[in-house]
Order: sequence, then C-alpha cells, then structure tokens
Amino acid sequence: MKNRLQYLDSARGFAAIAVLIFHAVLSFGEIYPDLKLISDFFKAYFDLGKIGVIVFFVISGFVIPFSFKGRGINALKSFAVSRFFRLYPVYWLSAILGFILYQNYSWADLAANFTMLQQFIGFPNIIGLYWTLQIELIFYFLIAITFIINRLNQNKFLFYTSIIFLLIATMMAYVRGLYAIKLPLAVPLALSLMYFGSYFRHAVINHVIEAKFLSKIYIIVYALLIPLISWWGYQIDFGFDESWYKYVITYYSGLALFLLIIKLKFSNSISSYLGAISYSVYLFHPLVILILSHQLFGFISNGYLKVVFTLLLTITFSSLTYRSIEKTAIKIGHQIRNQIVKQD
Repeated sequence: MKNRLQYLDSARGFAAIAVLIFHAVLSFGEIYPDLKLISDFFKAYFDLGKIGVIVFFVISGFVIPFSFKGRGINALKSFAVSRFFRLYPVYWLSAILGFILYQNYSWADLAANFTMLQQFIGFPNIIGLYWTLQIELIFYFLIAITFIINRLNQNKFLFYTSIIFLLIATMMAYVRGLYAIKLPLAVPLALSLMYFGSYFRHAVINHVIEAKFLSKIYIIVYALLIPLISWWGYQIDFGFDESWYKYVITYYSGLALFLLIIKLKFSNSISSYLGAISYSVYLFHPLVILILSHQLFGFISNGYLKVVFTLLLTITFSSLTYRSIEKTAIKIGHQIRNQIVKQD
C-alpha cells in the first residue's frame, strides 16, 4: 500500500506545481513580454491551474472515503479530527499572511476565513484559491453521510452519485447559458470527480471487476457530457477568460493526467516530497507571487526566471511550514484520533 500511495503523493506534487506555474505565468505575463505567448495560451486554451485542481479533487475521492477508522460515531469523530488537523493549522497561517499582505480585508473577513466557511456566509476569500477548500468541506460532509448510511463501499451507489452530480452540472450549465446566470458549475463537477475517485480506487487497488466496469462507464459519460456542459455553461465569459473549448480541453486534460499517473504509477523522491508539501505550496504560492511582484524585485528582467524564482522560494517556504506546522498538527491529530478509535 505504501508504494501505491507514493505515486499519489507524486500526483499531488505535479498538481501543486501546475497550479503555481499557471498563476505565476498569468501574474508575471502582464509585466514580462517573454511570458506573453504562454500566458495568452493558458488564458485562451489551457487552464493549467484548473487541471491541477481537478487532479487534487480526484485524489481526494481516491483517498478520503477510506480514511474512516473505527465504527459509528467514533469513526465520524476520528475522521473530523484528522481532517481538522490536516487542513486548518497551516491554512490559518496563510490566511493571516494574506490578511497582512493584501491589506484590503477587514477583521471580520479574517475571522470568517478562519472558519473556512466564508463563502457560505457571505464573506470573500482572502486568497482566491480558497474556493477549492470549501468544495473539499462539502465533499467531507457528503462522504460522512455516505458512511452513516453504510454506502461507503457500495460501488454502484458511489457510481450513481457521481453520475447524478454530472447531470446536475449539465442542468446548471443549461440554465447558466440560457439565462446568463453565473451558477457554480465547478461544484457539482468537482463532487462528481471525487465520487468517481472513490470507486475507481476499488478498481485500481482491489481490482474489483464491478468497479472497473463502472469506472469505464463513468469515463465515457464524462467524455460525452463535458463538451455539452462546456458549450452551455461557458459560452458567456463572466470575467475569467471563459470559453467552452478551453473548459473541454481543461476537464479532459485534468482527468487524463490523473489516469495517466495512476497507470504509470510514477514516483520518485523529488515528486513524492513535492506531494508531501503540496498543501503548503498550494496555499502560499499566491503570497510569494504577490511579494515578487513588488518593485523591489524589478531587477529580475526575465519572466521565466521570475517563475523559477517563485517556484524555488515557494518550495523553500513550504518545506519550513510543512516541517514546523503541518507535520506537528498531523501528529497531534493522529494521537487524538487513536484515542478515539480505542474507545470502540
């Protein structure tokens, strides 16, 4: 199992670096002419950042449903504890630093962001990419309900749920296109991919024939519906360089990249380490980009060099936060979780 999970770490590492490169290129592409070509390509055709996010979502579905330990209410408690200590401590640091660096948020915004529920209660994200974490929380809630009703290991139930979310995305896309209403298509699409990951795991790790068959059916349905969802939902640009063909390319590429990594089981020490620190890389790279955008760093005259510098500085800082905050918090979470499980 350990070797199998190592290539998941590699997938996380690739995903985090993809998001970082995308944001760095788009940010610095407005300043450095040498980045304009690739920046325009990302904007028009290839959303590398969202491709990385899609990989993250499928990995969550692949891993999270199988992190329940124990039985009944204690299993739910242990799950909540492990998720809390995994997500929140280092996230709080990013929120505080974002609050200080951006200087355009109120104390109420910071307090709301500390809950990670800010968008649900009408407050802005201090760092824009926090929207993905709130989808993660929705998935945790739904997967906890799936556990309560004892359907966590029933492949057909997980499959039908993933298809239902695809159909919800399709209906939302139709309404979005017809009435020009900015409905959040990313939410049902992400939840669909997460539920897909939950039974795809049975196909990959346990070699369950039913799970393999259902996974193939999902991929076919996904491939057929994504162009329709993109055509209806993204013909109108709501200010995010949206186009239907870019989203087709993006959603196809995101799932294809995940499947390729799983098939090849690619992993090495570097990619595994990047996977280990990927959460910190994801959280802190926008702040590193913000700092490097300051005129103090104007002496760097090459855009590609600026992106590389962003990558190195983010990895360095993320290594520190991983060792000092993430590992400690995860260890505390495991200790509390083990105490809860022993009560069974």
